[in-house]
Amino acid sequence: MMDTLNSEQQMAAGARGGISMVLAGAGTGKTRTIIEKVCGLIRSGFCLPEAMLVLTFSRKAAEELRRRIAAATCGEGGRINAATFHSFALSLLRQYGEEYLRGRGYARFPSVMEDEEGRSLITELAGRGLKGYLGMPLTAIIDAVSGGGVVNRRSERRLRSSGLLERLDELRRYFAEEKIRRCLIDFDEIMRYAVALLEERRDVRDALAERFRYLLVDEFQDTSAENFRLLELLLPDTGRNLFVVGDDWQSIYGFRDARVEYMVRLKRYFPSVAVHRLTVNYRSRREIVSVASRFIRKNRFRTSKHLRSHKGRGGQVMSIRVEDHAEEAAAVAGCIRRERSLGEEGTLAVLFRNNWQGAYLRERIPEELLRDSGTVFMTMHASKGLEFTAVIIAGIADSIIPDPSTSLEEERRLFYVAMTRAEERLYLLWQYNDLDERPRFIQEIQGRYVSERVMADVDSPQW
Repeated sequence: MMDTLNSEQQMAAGARGGISMVLAGAGTGKTRTIIEKVCGLIRSGFCLPEAMLVLTFSRKAAEELRRRIAAATCGEGGRINAATFHSFALSLLRQYGEEYLRGRGYARFPSVMEDEEGRSLITELAGRGLKGYLGMPLTAIIDAVSGGGVVNRRSERRLRSSGLLERLDELRRYFAEEKIRRCLIDFDEIMRYAVALLEERRDVRDALAERFRYLLVDEFQDTSAENFRLLELLLPDTGRNLFVVGDDWQSIYGFRDARVEYMVRLKRYFPSVAVHRLTVNYRSRREIVSVASRFIRKNRFRTSKHLRSHKGRGGQVMSIRVEDHAEEAAAVAGCIRRERSLGEEGTLAVLFRNNWQGAYLRERIPEELLRDSGTVFMTMHASKGLEFTAVIIAGIADSIIPDPSTSLEEERRLFYVAMTRAEERLYLLWQYNDLDERPRFIQEIQGRYVSERVMADVDSPQW
């Protein structure tokens, strides 16, 4: 397998110890590289499979890694521990933390509380006291309490001045106490308790350092403060072996406490880290790679990468102006028909910033254009990790994307993710803002390789 990798992938996947970070651009084969890294460690005898721990952020990704590693190592990789951060933390608590949790009031080892169960419990606790929240919507109360009290500064000032912040803090305490009384633990607490356990128990840290000699992390750009602290505690004082792969340009989960600075400034935490870059994009045509790369460079807080397309020229990036939402829906339908008329076998995604945009479009697009197994509608966040022959980004308008409640740089990263899902063609549908100006993100991507269109062009046979 190693001889099929490009030179950058081979360098990154070379079987050696120490701390390494792979900055893997969109479509550059990061999963393939991390799998070859594991295989190389096994083949070279550097590390036994059972002494490796591979961590990622979703069950689907963990299962995919386990499956592909097992296939690449003739089943030997089945002995590798590949898990999500949360499932690994839960296993730590089950093995070492029952006494620790009893010391925090639990009568027995708690059951994991799903999100819906948590929302129901908060609703129950708020109960008849809703009038005391001054008309604050129940969904907002649930978000404020279940989110651990994380609110932006503007909201915090408003809540404090109205007296609601104190009321929410009180509800949050009741929520925490009730979970202990009912022997329930939520996903955030799993991480917090696992980190606290390791901080307090040196014997547990030593046992884990002896068991896991090599740590590997996929999608490292999604690491939170507690994820990162867990990694620090799992590494021994000397002879550290850590391999992390990700792309800070695609860090889009700040609302889940993902901290892009761990990837951008990893040298501050591990001065000896070796940095590798994967820059050959195997997914998208040159035009799409060029436009997306030029756009994301507007962000100041990022690593430096210069991506190039392995496929070369032949892609299309079309900027299409529409007058209103109704015309936008018609333009989406026209773009879908155009894709079908090309006679290619391929996939098509219609992406948008918010779910309400998708609901609006589905109501106004002809039914025959919605059953197609080859066309999907989804949010930009949901598209992360996927790829399509063509992508339509709908609803590009100021105040929607970028969302003013989120940092501008994270919104750029989200838009970058949406653009880089496209392999051959990218359609960008936008409206003028209230000042009769192009939306900010459309202004930022104008230039070479971007073809300007209007609604009349969509149904034109010459298009």
